[in-house]
Amino acid sequence: MTRSELRVSDLKKRDFSGSRLMNVKIPAYVSDAIQRMAKDLGASKTEVVIALLNEGLDAASSVVRNLRQGHAGPRRKRSRST
Repeated sequence: MTRSELRVSDLKKRDFSGSRLMNVKIPAYVSDAIQRMAKDLGASKTEVVIALLNEGLDAASSVVRNLRQGHAGPRRKRSRST
């Protein structure tokens, strides 16, 4: 399994692959939550971040796919003013 396929549920089964450095600013509460999750799972913060990003990308891809197929979900009806 490559890092591009890593999910939170996979953190106990680690497989290391090539990587690139990305420097981003995140809110302190997000950093704290990542640190707690890494400690709870016995994983590195990098592994947790990659797993969370992969899961978020999967969810976003699903939304984009649905939008392209015309399944945008429930829409509000416009009310006509009289």
